[in-house]
Amino acid sequence: MSSRPDVAIVGGGVMGASLARAFARAGHAVHWWTAELGDAASGVPVALLNPYRGRSGRAHPDDLAALRVTWRWAEELRVAGLPPGAHRSGVLRLADGARQARAFAQVPGLRPLAADALPPPFRSPHGGAWAADGGWIDPRAWLGALAADAATHAATRQRHRVAAIERADAGRWRLTGDGGERSLHDHILLATGAAAWPRPWVRSLGDAPAFERLAGDVFATRLPAPSVPLAGASYVGPVVDERGLAAAAIGGHHRTPGPAPDDTARRLVANLSWAWPALEEARMRTDAAWWGVRAHGEGNRPQLREVAPGAWWVGALAGRGFVVAAAVAEAAVSAVAAR
Repeated sequence: MSSRPDVAIVGGGVMGASLARAFARAGHAVHWWTAELGDAASGVPVALLNPYRGRSGRAHPDDLAALRVTWRWAEELRVAGLPPGAHRSGVLRLADGARQARAFAQVPGLRPLAADALPPPFRSPHGGAWAADGGWIDPRAWLGALAADAATHAATRQRHRVAAIERADAGRWRLTGDGGERSLHDHILLATGAAAWPRPWVRSLGDAPAFERLAGDVFATRLPAPSVPLAGASYVGPVVDERGLAAAAIGGHHRTPGPAPDDTARRLVANLSWAWPALEEARMRTDAAWWGVRAHGEGNRPQLREVAPGAWWVGALAGRGFVVAAAVAEAAVSAVAAR
């Protein structure tokens, strides 16, 4: 039996799965409350591992450090015989003008590419840049590998939702499921993504931290996936089907949460066809359309915050959860150990 604090983790997305693995491997007794893996924004069909964001392409130092942790986790999972679905393929950025091309050329970690050196099927008269340390993840494989690895280290996964969170005797936390099951914990970690806390939680935890909600969309095409993913405000990545075949998917279009407007696919194609002309002729697989809501917090940085003694909110990953969640989870283990 572990002598480390007992922890409960609430949430089945990439942050919750990462916390379950990190705490279980650190020797904590873990009780994981989640109805399903890959809920909400973590159910995205493909996730790019790209810290070189924004028009300048500059990467935040924390994101670069976090990406190294993610690749380390991927290797640990492979060694454990758990295929992580993580591919260190590199990531391409295209310049939409001479000014952006000059900006890319100043960014450490990006290698400038002339127009005639771009990998097919992409094109840009102003060239682009190559991030060799980027890549992409199949979220279903990644989340499954995290869950399996957590389970080998005595983590317990509960297939139900939390109905109530209450302060119990001796400063512990009592969680009650919607089926009436209960558990007691020294610490709780709330990885609830962009969801608002239900009102019953507020009595014990206070109001949920403030964050902005933005929706993103992904549409699968009937085109084969390019050899490398394309990052940017609108992006291209591979979606792997049950047969192991990869089709191209296009994503982006951050907007007010809600179902995608009817013209979303057309607008994404318009945003990207200058860089990939074949998209003009491509058919969208409307049966494979996806949208999800992401949480953007203070300073647009991931948050790890103790909202009540022994209760931690972990979130606001701002659309880069698969880049940073592993590092945030390790930071959470250290934060709990320091209490």
